[in-house]
Amino acid sequence: MEIVGKGLTDCQVDPTGVSFRLGFESVDGQPASVVLPVDCLRALLMTLPHVIEKALKARYKDDTLKVVYPMGGFSLEAAAGSTSTILTMNTPDGFKVSFALTPEDAGGLATSLVGIDPAQPRATFN
Repeated sequence: MEIVGKGLTDCQVDPTGVSFRLGFESVDGQPASVVLPVDCLRALLMTLPHVIEKALKARYKDDTLKVVYPMGGFSLEAAAGSTSTILTMNTPDGFKVSFALTPEDAGGLATSLVGIDPAQPRATFN
C-alpha cells in the first residue's frame, strides 16, 4: 500500500525503545503514520543523504549542489578500547552525527582543513 505524504508532523520512540513512529499528513489532509523497528534508523540515516543528493541533481540538473547545515559545534572524544577518536558534529538546532576517526583519518582531516583554499570554491549549497 502506498500513502503519499504532504509533510512530516512528528516522530515518537515507543517507551521500550523497540520501534519508532513517523507521523505525517497525507495529501488528502488525513493524519497517517508508519511504525518501524528502531533497527531501521541506521539504514534511514545512511540512505537519506544519498536520496537528498539524487533529488537535488534531478531537480536542478547540477552535480555540484549539496545540502549543507551550519556547524553549531563539535567535540572530540577518545573511543573506549580503540585507537579511534570520536568526532561529533552538531548544528545549532540540535542535529548531531558522530564519526569514528582512525589516527590516519584524523591526520588527513587536519591536513585537509589547513590546506583548503576558500578562494577556490568547488561546490554550491542549497
